[in-house]
Amino acid sequence: MEAGFFLEPEEVATLTGFKTPSRQVQWLRTKGWRFEVNGNRRPIVARKYAEKMLGCGVPEQRAYAPNFASLQAR
Repeated sequence: MEAGFFLEPEEVATLTGFKTPSRQVQWLRTKGWRFEVNGNRRPIVARKYAEKMLGCGVPEQRAYAPNFASLQAR
């Protein structure tokens, strides 16, 4: 089974250690995590972001890297 784009509510509870959405939000804010709150007032965390924050995601590839060597006079 493929994991969804967002963490499941049970996964957010495991991550934060809290079942109450307000406490989950408080934990996420305290730790500096990026998230959104949905219409049910539950925190929504992107799975890839969570993997990145926990150090187990695939490193992001840079789409653009400036070529500073080309600026040097020849």
